[in-house]
Amino acid sequence: MNPAKSGGSLVGRIGSYLQIFAKDPSSTAFIPLAEAYRQIGLLDDALEATRLGTKMLPHFSPGFSTMGRILAQMGRTDEALNAYATALSIDSQSKSALIGLACLHLAHGERDLARKTLGQAEEFHPGDEKITDMLVALDLPTPWSEIKQAAQIKEPVPQLETEVDEPAEPIPTATLAEIYVKQGLTDKAIKIYQDILIQNPGNEVARERILHLQQPFSAKIEISANEQVPATSMISSELQSAPVDQSPLTVLKRWLTAIKQGRANV
Repeated sequence: MNPAKSGGSLVGRIGSYLQIFAKDPSSTAFIPLAEAYRQIGLLDDALEATRLGTKMLPHFSPGFSTMGRILAQMGRTDEALNAYATALSIDSQSKSALIGLACLHLAHGERDLARKTLGQAEEFHPGDEKITDMLVALDLPTPWSEIKQAAQIKEPVPQLETEVDEPAEPIPTATLAEIYVKQGLTDKAIKIYQDILIQNPGNEVARERILHLQQPFSAKIEISANEQVPATSMISSELQSAPVDQSPLTVLKRWLTAIKQGRANV
């Protein structure tokens, strides 16, 4: 395909989507508009389109998945993680969000986390070719790792104390913490809730979640059996009393997280 024709076609599509979006700001046309911008390298415009679109449609999971993909391409990892977490808090089975999150883990060398995320995606979308291909690729042998090990055995090198740049930590959010809980990564979830407490010592929700996650499994079963109050109601009341950010988007995220936790405890 002629690159000039392809670019012209994208520009034409951008013009069409802009007209639709201008007439109806609540239209989902912001997603193909953002994708068209992304394909020709106008990432700032692509991101702005998703921000405007998700502001008008805050319950639309694909909008946040698209935002996460753009932020990841821009190298803004923490924001991309939050975008994917928001998408999954709206729709826990979102294929694009799960695949995007797995790709983000792979980009940071977190192969085990990527495999767990793709495993969840496969449960929700069995037989999906892209998910299957990614899982197969992850399980293929990596001969270069064996070559490195052999080289280290033949030529032992004294280990020097060097500072290694750690991957950037995700911005602590309760939504991301609960994703880790669902993946069985309790220690990571507790760490995020502890970071939330450092930033907001009065957040009783985070404090209660830490205590709950630190309890032995048998104790959790006994507590849940004796509780008569629905978990959703308890979490909702705690959220109301916690002195946290009350902006509309933040309140929506906490509300969705509370519902998700409530369903998990039913």
